[in-house]
Amino acid sequence: MQIMPRKTGEPLILDDTFISTDAGNGWTAVYRLVNGKIKTHGIPHARARVTGNLLRTDLGAQHIVEYADFQGQRYGYGDGIWNLTDAPIDLHQNSIRRYGGSMHIFFNLVNIASLDVKSGAALTLIVPTPPALLNQVKAQIQEAFMHGEHGDGVWTIQLRTDKQPRQYRFQRVIVVPEGAGAYAAYRFGMDGMIVPLPGADGDDLLSGRVVVLDLGAGTGDTYTIFNGNVAPDQIAHATDDRAGIIHNLMQPLLSDILEAVPQARHYTTAHVDALLRRYIADPRPENAAVRVSGRTLNLERQILDGMRRYAEWVSANKIDPLFARGVDAMLMAGGGWMYIEKMIRAWYPDRLIFAPEQFKHTRHISLYDLNGVGQLALAAAVMRSQQV
Repeated sequence: MQIMPRKTGEPLILDDTFISTDAGNGWTAVYRLVNGKIKTHGIPHARARVTGNLLRTDLGAQHIVEYADFQGQRYGYGDGIWNLTDAPIDLHQNSIRRYGGSMHIFFNLVNIASLDVKSGAALTLIVPTPPALLNQVKAQIQEAFMHGEHGDGVWTIQLRTDKQPRQYRFQRVIVVPEGAGAYAAYRFGMDGMIVPLPGADGDDLLSGRVVVLDLGAGTGDTYTIFNGNVAPDQIAHATDDRAGIIHNLMQPLLSDILEAVPQARHYTTAHVDALLRRYIADPRPENAAVRVSGRTLNLERQILDGMRRYAEWVSANKIDPLFARGVDAMLMAGGGWMYIEKMIRAWYPDRLIFAPEQFKHTRHISLYDLNGVGQLALAAAVMRSQQV
Protein backbone atom coordinates (compact mmCIF):
# COMPACT_ATOMS: atom_id res chain seq x y z
CA MET A 1 0.00 0.00 0.00
CA GLN A 2 1.11 3.58 -0.62
CA ILE A 3 1.68 5.57 2.57
CA MET A 4 2.16 9.31 2.41
CA PRO A 5 4.95 11.07 4.34
CA ARG A 6 4.04 12.50 7.71
CA LYS A 7 2.94 16.14 7.87
CA THR A 8 2.89 18.26 10.99
CA GLY A 9 -0.64 18.86 12.24
CA GLU A 10 -2.19 16.19 10.03
CA PRO A 11 -5.69 15.46 11.42
CA LEU A 12 -6.53 12.10 12.96
CA ILE A 13 -8.41 9.74 10.69
CA LEU A 14 -9.89 7.36 13.28
CA ASP A 15 -12.78 8.17 15.59
CA ASP A 16 -13.59 6.68 18.98
CA THR A 17 -15.79 3.92 17.51
CA PHE A 18 -12.64 2.02 16.46
CA ILE A 19 -11.67 -0.55 19.09
CA SER A 20 -8.39 -2.46 18.78
CA THR A 21 -8.20 -5.76 20.65
CA ASP A 22 -5.41 -8.05 21.79
CA ALA A 23 -6.73 -11.21 23.43
CA GLY A 24 -3.49 -13.01 24.22
CA ASN A 25 -3.00 -16.24 26.11
CA GLY A 26 -2.08 -14.40 29.30
CA TRP A 27 -3.54 -10.91 29.03
CA THR A 28 -6.48 -9.50 27.10
CA ALA A 29 -6.94 -5.80 26.41
CA VAL A 30 -8.70 -3.27 24.20
CA TYR A 31 -7.51 0.11 22.94
CA ARG A 32 -9.42 3.19 21.84
CA LEU A 33 -8.37 6.60 20.52
CA VAL A 34 -10.28 9.37 22.32
CA ASN A 35 -9.46 13.02 21.54
CA GLY A 36 -6.04 12.01 20.29
CA LYS A 37 -5.14 9.93 23.36
CA ILE A 38 -5.02 6.15 23.73
CA LYS A 39 -7.38 4.72 26.34
CA THR A 40 -6.88 1.09 27.31
CA HIS A 41 -8.20 -1.53 29.70
CA GLY A 42 -6.86 -5.03 30.23
CA ILE A 43 -7.38 -8.06 32.47
CA PRO A 44 -5.85 -11.53 32.84
CA HIS A 45 -7.15 -14.02 30.26
CA ALA A 46 -8.92 -16.20 32.81
CA ARG A 47 -12.34 -16.31 34.42
CA ALA A 48 -14.23 -18.29 37.07
CA ARG A 49 -17.94 -18.97 37.41
CA VAL A 50 -19.29 -17.31 40.54
CA THR A 51 -22.67 -16.87 42.21
CA GLY A 52 -22.26 -13.65 44.18
CA ASN A 53 -19.94 -10.75 44.83
CA LEU A 54 -18.61 -11.76 48.26
CA LEU A 55 -16.40 -14.82 47.90
CA ARG A 56 -14.47 -16.82 50.47
CA THR A 57 -10.71 -17.24 50.21
CA ASP A 58 -8.61 -20.15 51.44
CA LEU A 59 -7.84 -18.09 54.58
CA GLY A 60 -11.49 -17.77 55.50
CA ALA A 61 -11.74 -14.06 54.67
CA GLN A 62 -14.26 -12.57 52.29
CA HIS A 63 -13.55 -10.10 49.53
CA ILE A 64 -15.27 -8.53 46.55
CA VAL A 65 -14.40 -9.94 43.15
CA GLU A 66 -15.07 -8.15 39.89
CA TYR A 67 -17.61 -10.01 37.83
CA ALA A 68 -19.78 -9.65 34.75
CA ASP A 69 -23.09 -11.20 33.77
CA PHE A 70 -22.93 -12.65 30.25
CA GLN A 71 -25.21 -15.09 28.45
CA GLY A 72 -27.07 -15.97 31.64
CA GLN A 73 -23.93 -16.73 33.65
CA ARG A 74 -21.92 -14.71 36.18
CA TYR A 75 -18.14 -14.81 35.70
CA GLY A 76 -15.49 -13.47 38.05
CA TYR A 77 -12.42 -12.00 36.42
CA GLY A 78 -9.27 -10.09 37.27
CA ASP A 79 -6.60 -10.84 39.84
CA GLY A 80 -9.24 -11.16 42.57
CA ILE A 81 -10.23 -14.66 41.41
CA TRP A 82 -6.93 -16.40 42.18
CA ASN A 83 -7.79 -17.08 45.82
CA LEU A 84 -11.08 -18.81 45.04
CA THR A 85 -9.98 -22.34 45.86
CA ASP A 86 -13.37 -23.87 45.02
CA ALA A 87 -13.87 -22.11 41.69
CA PRO A 88 -12.48 -23.76 38.53
CA ILE A 89 -10.47 -21.30 36.45
CA ASP A 90 -11.44 -21.21 32.77
CA LEU A 91 -8.41 -20.92 30.50
CA HIS A 92 -8.64 -20.98 26.71
CA GLN A 93 -5.12 -20.92 25.37
CA ASN A 94 -3.37 -21.85 22.10
CA SER A 95 -6.53 -23.14 20.41
CA ILE A 96 -8.06 -22.30 17.05
CA ARG A 97 -11.49 -22.59 18.69
CA ARG A 98 -10.81 -19.61 20.94
CA TYR A 99 -11.00 -17.21 17.98
CA GLY A 100 -14.56 -15.92 17.96
CA GLY A 101 -15.50 -18.18 20.87
CA SER A 102 -17.51 -17.24 23.95
CA MET A 103 -14.44 -16.35 26.04
CA HIS A 104 -12.97 -14.25 23.22
CA ILE A 105 -16.19 -12.24 22.99
CA PHE A 106 -16.66 -12.07 26.78
CA PHE A 107 -13.25 -10.56 27.51
CA ASN A 108 -13.57 -7.99 24.76
CA LEU A 109 -17.00 -6.94 26.02
CA VAL A 110 -15.73 -6.66 29.61
CA ASN A 111 -12.84 -4.47 28.52
CA ILE A 112 -15.02 -2.31 26.26
CA ALA A 113 -17.53 -1.79 29.06
CA SER A 114 -14.70 -1.06 31.52
CA LEU A 115 -13.55 1.74 29.20
CA ASP A 116 -17.06 3.12 29.65
CA VAL A 117 -17.86 3.00 25.95
CA LYS A 118 -21.43 4.24 25.67
CA SER A 119 -24.08 1.54 25.70
CA GLY A 120 -25.75 1.17 22.32
CA ALA A 121 -22.62 2.13 20.40
CA ALA A 122 -21.96 0.64 16.97
CA LEU A 123 -18.27 -0.25 16.91
CA THR A 124 -15.55 -1.24 14.48
CA LEU A 125 -13.43 -4.00 16.01
CA ILE A 126 -9.83 -4.79 15.04
CA VAL A 127 -8.92 -8.39 15.90
CA PRO A 128 -5.45 -9.93 15.44
CA THR A 129 -4.72 -13.53 14.56
CA PRO A 130 -1.49 -15.39 13.72
CA PRO A 131 -0.73 -14.87 10.00
CA ALA A 132 -0.72 -18.62 9.40
CA LEU A 133 -4.28 -18.86 10.76
CA LEU A 134 -5.71 -15.66 9.29
CA ASN A 135 -7.41 -17.25 6.28
CA GLN A 136 -8.65 -20.13 8.43
CA VAL A 137 -10.26 -18.14 11.24
CA LYS A 138 -11.08 -14.75 9.69
CA ALA A 139 -14.63 -15.68 8.70
CA GLN A 140 -15.44 -17.38 12.01
CA ILE A 141 -14.24 -14.32 13.96
CA GLN A 142 -16.26 -11.90 11.85
CA GLU A 143 -19.40 -14.03 11.87
CA ALA A 144 -19.24 -14.66 15.63
CA PHE A 145 -18.77 -11.05 16.70
CA MET A 146 -21.28 -9.63 14.20
CA HIS A 147 -23.92 -12.31 14.86
CA GLY A 148 -24.76 -11.03 18.33
CA GLU A 149 -26.19 -12.89 21.27
CA HIS A 150 -29.52 -13.69 19.60
CA GLY A 151 -28.68 -13.27 15.93
CA ASP A 152 -29.56 -9.57 15.82
CA GLY A 153 -25.99 -8.28 16.07
CA VAL A 154 -26.38 -7.07 19.66
CA TRP A 155 -24.26 -8.25 22.62
CA THR A 156 -25.20 -7.62 26.25
CA ILE A 157 -22.84 -7.41 29.23
CA GLN A 158 -23.36 -6.13 32.78
CA LEU A 159 -20.43 -5.38 35.09
CA ARG A 160 -20.65 -5.57 38.88
CA THR A 161 -20.91 -1.78 39.15
CA ASP A 162 -23.47 -1.36 36.35
CA LYS A 163 -27.07 -0.60 37.29
CA GLN A 164 -28.28 -1.68 33.85
CA PRO A 165 -26.87 -4.05 31.22
CA ARG A 166 -24.84 -2.52 28.41
CA GLN A 167 -25.42 -3.33 24.76
CA TYR A 168 -22.93 -3.15 21.91
CA ARG A 169 -23.09 -3.89 18.21
CA PHE A 170 -20.03 -4.67 16.09
CA GLN A 171 -20.84 -3.17 12.71
CA ARG A 172 -17.49 -4.11 11.23
CA VAL A 173 -14.78 -6.57 12.26
CA ILE A 174 -11.32 -6.14 10.73
CA VAL A 175 -9.04 -9.17 11.14
CA VAL A 176 -5.32 -8.38 10.87
CA PRO A 177 -2.16 -10.49 11.10
CA GLU A 178 -0.45 -10.43 14.49
CA GLY A 179 2.89 -8.69 14.30
CA ALA A 180 1.67 -6.10 11.82
CA GLY A 181 0.35 -4.08 14.75
CA ALA A 182 3.66 -4.14 16.62
CA TYR A 183 5.52 -3.10 13.48
CA ALA A 184 2.96 -0.35 12.81
CA ALA A 185 3.40 1.04 16.34
CA TYR A 186 7.04 1.76 15.48
CA ARG A 187 6.40 2.77 11.85
CA PHE A 188 3.29 4.99 11.95
CA GLY A 189 1.72 7.69 14.05
CA MET A 190 -1.93 7.72 15.06
CA ASP A 191 -2.59 9.97 12.08
CA GLY A 192 -1.62 7.09 9.78
CA MET A 193 1.54 8.82 8.57
CA ILE A 194 5.02 7.32 8.48
CA VAL A 195 7.25 8.40 11.36
CA PRO A 196 10.78 8.84 9.95
CA LEU A 197 13.42 7.03 11.99
CA PRO A 198 16.78 8.04 10.51
CA GLY A 199 19.91 6.29 11.72
CA ALA A 200 23.36 7.80 12.14
CA ASP A 201 24.08 7.14 8.45
CA GLY A 202 20.85 8.79 7.35
CA ASP A 203 19.16 5.53 6.36
CA ASP A 204 15.82 4.65 7.89
CA LEU A 205 16.24 2.27 10.82
CA LEU A 206 13.29 0.16 9.66
CA SER A 207 14.40 -0.27 6.05
CA GLY A 208 15.34 -3.65 4.64
CA ARG A 209 14.60 -6.88 6.48
CA VAL A 210 13.02 -6.14 9.87
CA VAL A 211 11.85 -8.84 12.26
CA VAL A 212 9.33 -8.41 15.06
CA LEU A 213 10.15 -10.85 17.86
CA ASP A 214 6.92 -11.05 19.84
CA LEU A 215 7.38 -12.96 23.09
CA GLY A 216 3.91 -13.51 24.50
CA ALA A 217 2.42 -15.75 27.13
CA GLY A 218 1.68 -18.76 24.96
CA THR A 219 4.11 -18.46 22.07
CA GLY A 220 7.10 -16.64 20.69
CA ASP A 221 6.32 -15.34 17.22
CA THR A 222 8.62 -13.91 14.59
CA TYR A 223 7.29 -11.69 11.82
CA THR A 224 9.75 -10.73 9.10
CA ILE A 225 8.70 -7.66 7.14
CA PHE A 226 10.48 -6.56 3.95
CA ASN A 227 10.69 -2.84 3.24
CA GLY A 228 7.54 -2.06 5.20
CA ASN A 229 5.14 -4.38 3.34
CA VAL A 230 2.56 -5.43 5.94
CA ALA A 231 0.25 -7.35 3.60
CA PRO A 232 -0.60 -10.70 5.29
CA ASP A 233 0.75 -12.82 2.43
CA GLN A 234 4.03 -10.90 2.48
CA ILE A 235 4.82 -11.38 6.18
CA ALA A 236 7.14 -14.33 6.78
CA HIS A 237 5.85 -15.81 10.02
CA ALA A 238 6.89 -18.51 12.46
CA THR A 239 5.24 -19.52 15.73
CA ASP A 240 7.06 -21.42 18.47
CA ASP A 241 5.08 -22.63 21.47
CA ARG A 242 8.36 -23.28 23.30
CA ALA A 243 9.24 -19.58 23.31
CA GLY A 244 6.46 -18.08 25.42
CA ILE A 245 6.30 -17.12 29.07
CA ILE A 246 4.09 -20.07 29.96
CA HIS A 247 6.61 -22.67 28.81
CA ASN A 248 9.73 -20.93 30.07
CA LEU A 249 8.63 -19.33 33.35
CA MET A 250 5.10 -20.20 34.41
CA GLN A 251 5.18 -23.98 34.04
CA PRO A 252 8.57 -24.40 35.78
CA LEU A 253 7.40 -22.19 38.65
CA LEU A 254 4.12 -24.09 38.87
CA SER A 255 6.12 -27.33 39.12
CA ASP A 256 8.17 -25.83 41.96
CA ILE A 257 4.98 -24.82 43.79
CA LEU A 258 3.36 -28.24 43.40
CA GLU A 259 6.55 -29.96 44.52
CA ALA A 260 6.53 -27.86 47.71
CA VAL A 261 2.75 -28.06 48.22
CA PRO A 262 1.46 -31.21 46.47
CA GLN A 263 -2.12 -30.63 47.61
CA ALA A 264 -2.37 -27.30 45.71
CA ARG A 265 -3.93 -28.93 42.65
CA HIS A 266 -6.17 -25.91 42.10
CA TYR A 267 -3.12 -23.83 41.23
CA THR A 268 -2.65 -23.00 37.52
CA THR A 269 -0.28 -21.07 35.26
CA ALA A 270 -2.78 -18.20 35.48
CA HIS A 271 -2.07 -17.94 39.23
CA VAL A 272 1.67 -17.93 38.49
CA ASP A 273 1.14 -15.21 35.88
CA ALA A 274 -0.33 -12.93 38.56
CA LEU A 275 2.73 -13.58 40.76
CA LEU A 276 5.16 -12.83 37.92
CA ARG A 277 3.41 -9.61 36.95
CA ARG A 278 3.52 -8.41 40.55
CA TYR A 279 7.21 -9.22 40.89
CA ILE A 280 8.40 -7.75 37.58
CA ALA A 281 6.51 -4.51 38.30
CA ASP A 282 8.38 -4.15 41.62
CA PRO A 283 11.17 -6.75 41.96
CA ARG A 284 11.50 -7.04 45.73
CA PRO A 285 11.67 -10.31 47.70
CA GLU A 286 8.29 -9.76 49.33
CA ASN A 287 6.67 -9.54 45.89
CA ALA A 288 7.92 -13.03 45.08
CA ALA A 289 6.05 -14.51 48.03
CA VAL A 290 2.85 -16.44 47.50
CA ARG A 291 0.38 -18.05 49.91
CA VAL A 292 -0.63 -21.53 48.74
CA SER A 293 -2.92 -23.88 50.68
CA GLY A 294 -1.87 -22.45 54.02
CA ARG A 295 1.87 -22.20 53.23
CA THR A 296 3.90 -19.14 52.27
CA LEU A 297 6.54 -19.71 49.59
CA ASN A 298 9.14 -17.22 48.42
CA LEU A 299 10.05 -17.89 44.80
CA GLU A 300 12.45 -15.03 44.05
CA ARG A 301 15.44 -17.31 43.43
CA GLN A 302 13.40 -19.54 41.12
CA ILE A 303 12.06 -16.50 39.25
CA LEU A 304 15.53 -15.01 38.70
CA ASP A 305 16.97 -18.37 37.63
CA GLY A 306 14.08 -18.83 35.23
CA MET A 307 14.55 -15.38 33.73
CA ARG A 308 18.19 -16.11 32.96
CA ARG A 309 17.38 -19.49 31.41
CA TYR A 310 14.68 -17.82 29.33
CA ALA A 311 17.11 -15.16 28.08
CA GLU A 312 19.70 -17.79 27.19
CA TRP A 313 17.11 -19.85 25.30
CA VAL A 314 15.83 -16.85 23.32
CA SER A 315 19.39 -15.80 22.53
CA ALA A 316 20.45 -19.22 21.24
CA ASN A 317 17.23 -20.24 19.50
CA LYS A 318 15.83 -16.97 18.19
CA ILE A 319 18.17 -14.00 18.13
CA ASP A 320 21.38 -15.68 16.94
CA PRO A 321 19.68 -17.57 14.05
CA LEU A 322 17.77 -14.47 12.93
CA PHE A 323 20.84 -12.27 12.70
CA ALA A 324 22.75 -15.12 11.05
CA ARG A 325 20.11 -15.08 8.29
CA GLY A 326 20.74 -11.42 7.56
CA VAL A 327 18.09 -9.56 9.54
CA ASP A 328 18.83 -5.82 9.55
CA ALA A 329 16.91 -4.86 12.69
CA MET A 330 14.81 -6.48 15.40
CA LEU A 331 11.77 -4.96 17.11
CA MET A 332 10.80 -6.05 20.62
CA ALA A 333 7.14 -6.81 21.32
CA GLY A 334 5.30 -8.80 23.95
CA GLY A 335 5.47 -9.13 27.72
CA GLY A 336 8.18 -11.80 27.63
CA TRP A 337 10.78 -9.12 26.96
CA MET A 338 10.14 -7.58 30.38
CA TYR A 339 11.89 -10.58 31.93
CA ILE A 340 14.91 -10.71 29.61
CA GLU A 341 15.48 -7.31 27.97
CA LYS A 342 18.35 -6.17 30.21
CA MET A 343 20.29 -9.39 29.66
CA ILE A 344 19.71 -9.39 25.90
CA ARG A 345 20.89 -5.80 25.57
CA ALA A 346 24.06 -6.59 27.49
CA TRP A 347 24.78 -9.54 25.20
CA TYR A 348 24.11 -7.70 21.89
CA PRO A 349 25.46 -4.15 22.29
CA ASP A 350 26.21 -3.70 18.56
CA ARG A 351 22.97 -5.05 17.10
CA LEU A 352 19.91 -3.01 16.12
CA ILE A 353 17.40 -4.30 18.67
CA PHE A 354 14.74 -1.69 19.33
CA ALA A 355 12.31 -1.24 22.21
CA PRO A 356 9.49 1.31 22.40
CA GLU A 357 11.22 3.52 24.96
CA GLN A 358 13.91 4.38 22.36
CA PHE A 359 11.58 6.49 20.21
CA LYS A 360 9.58 9.58 21.11
CA HIS A 361 6.32 8.40 19.55
CA THR A 362 6.39 4.95 21.22
CA ARG A 363 8.06 5.59 24.58
CA HIS A 364 4.67 5.70 26.34
CA ILE A 365 3.68 2.24 25.01
CA SER A 366 4.37 -0.88 27.08
CA LEU A 367 5.91 -3.87 25.34
CA TYR A 368 2.75 -5.90 25.88
CA ASP A 369 0.60 -3.10 24.42
CA LEU A 370 2.49 -2.65 21.14
CA ASN A 371 0.26 -4.88 19.04
CA GLY A 372 -2.97 -3.40 20.35
CA VAL A 373 -1.90 0.24 20.05
CA GLY A 374 -0.19 -0.36 16.72
CA GLN A 375 -3.31 -1.88 15.18
CA LEU A 376 -4.98 1.53 15.50
CA ALA A 377 -2.02 3.15 13.74
CA LEU A 378 -2.15 0.43 11.07
CA ALA A 379 -5.87 1.00 10.48
CA ALA A 380 -5.26 4.75 10.16
CA ALA A 381 -2.42 4.15 7.69
CA VAL A 382 -4.54 1.85 5.53
CA MET A 383 -7.49 4.26 5.56
CA ARG A 384 -5.25 7.19 4.65
CA SER A 385 -3.67 5.23 1.80
CA GLN A 386 -7.13 4.58 0.40
CA GLN A 387 -7.73 8.32 0.21
CA VAL A 388 -4.77 8.83 -2.13
